[in-house]
Amino acid sequence: MIINVIVAVCLFYFTVGLLPFTSQNPIEKYTLPFFIFLFGWLFFGISFKKYLNFRKRKLKHVAKSCLKADISALAAGLILLIIFPEFNNYSKIAFISFSTLLFVVETILISVYFGFHEAEVPTELLLDSKTVHYETTLNKEDHFVNDEVKDFMTSYIIKHQGKELLNFLQDNAGLFLSSTLLINTIERFNIEKVSKTRYSTIINLHQVNDIREINIFFATINERLPYGGMFVGCFEALQQRKRRILGGKNKLFRETIYLRDFIIFRVLPKLNLTRELYFWITAGKGRALSKAEVFGRAYFSGFEIAHEIQIGGLSYFIARKTKEPLRIESAHYSFLLALERVGKGNELFKVYKIRTMYPYSSYLQGYLYNKNNLSEGGKFQHDFRITTLGRFLRRYWLDELPMLANLLKGNMKLVGVRPLSKQYFSLYSEELQQQRVRHKPGLLPPFYADMPKSLEEIQASEKKYLDACEKHGLFLTDLHYLATILFNILFKKVRSK
Repeated sequence: MIINVIVAVCLFYFTVGLLPFTSQNPIEKYTLPFFIFLFGWLFFGISFKKYLNFRKRKLKHVAKSCLKADISALAAGLILLIIFPEFNNYSKIAFISFSTLLFVVETILISVYFGFHEAEVPTELLLDSKTVHYETTLNKEDHFVNDEVKDFMTSYIIKHQGKELLNFLQDNAGLFLSSTLLINTIERFNIEKVSKTRYSTIINLHQVNDIREINIFFATINERLPYGGMFVGCFEALQQRKRRILGGKNKLFRETIYLRDFIIFRVLPKLNLTRELYFWITAGKGRALSKAEVFGRAYFSGFEIAHEIQIGGLSYFIARKTKEPLRIESAHYSFLLALERVGKGNELFKVYKIRTMYPYSSYLQGYLYNKNNLSEGGKFQHDFRITTLGRFLRRYWLDELPMLANLLKGNMKLVGVRPLSKQYFSLYSEELQQQRVRHKPGLLPPFYADMPKSLEEIQASEKKYLDACEKHGLFLTDLHYLATILFNILFKKVRSK
């Protein structure tokens, strides 16, 4: 960022001195607008992650961030020059020339940096030629810690959260075994110092809400544990946070505090323009997290949730390592989602919907099915992944409006079986799976014609529809189902859940 400021200042005086301005004192005239623009340039740079560490990023990601930030700053400046008449005295050509020149110089500097970086011989990579195999079983040479260590751990946990947590960790996490590591940290560097598979259980008493890069932190713990190893963590869920802030007297004052907390710690981290600025200022501490997001991140990082409990206003969980962490990130905070679904010919395609679930909820389908099974209508029982706004959007199908794009693209039709995720698709019988992939999925499923209550009835309803399509043809069958569905929606007040 400092380099960017120095380059921008140098280019400003270079541009002002080079171009034939009509003003006799261009430096005096343009200095204040320049620094206002520079502030916006830095703001968009922070918002689009332009100033993150280059060593940890690929060239294409850095270039993409710079392009987004610079174009946004240029567009914002031009809008101000066009809209406000008091800016008419300033040259738009000079502004565009300066912005373009600054972008070109940035591009050259970044290219030079990555060119020299890639040309270096990274000696640490030479170690990759020797493959190291770690034990994938739990430590067999286990024993209890001595009384001095036991007393210290006991007093520390009781002071931290109380005796209830102590009993929970004793009964479920092998607290006093030598293969258990007790820590209280938000820095992954403290985890990286731990030898791989040295411990079979890692207990972190610090809240996940204060961790800056949660996925990397979880992944680092995963890499230090053997398969089957356990990670115990804690967090303050949204409902617990709400009760803590709104509980007690002075209701109006507490509601004002809750509104401020909601905007700062829930809204700002999720918006592209404010996310990086938020993390830059707060370092990610005190973030508002839902249960679905924390558990979803755990599954994303190679764990499965084995146990959960609420103690002292916090949610504690025991996660068991089942696989390696996923390495491919995707946008989980976007208002508009592109979800992978099984389509005709067993091909996967993207279905567009408005997000109605908390971030990372897609990784919890297996967890939710094993824990709660399905309710009437084939939905998950007690689905804590759905937001309050999401329930409203689902009730009136507003979340499915973007699926009209799928209709225009031709990978869906108006009436047809609903597009399913691979997880949900695997719950269907093999016969119905084969029949399903011979047809396009649809926006209006036969579910709203028959209103089945269980997974078996849903499969029977879809099979009846598909059999009719293959026997009587798509047009007549879809026309009949469309009339029935519209009648149920308009007159029987059928709603989605």
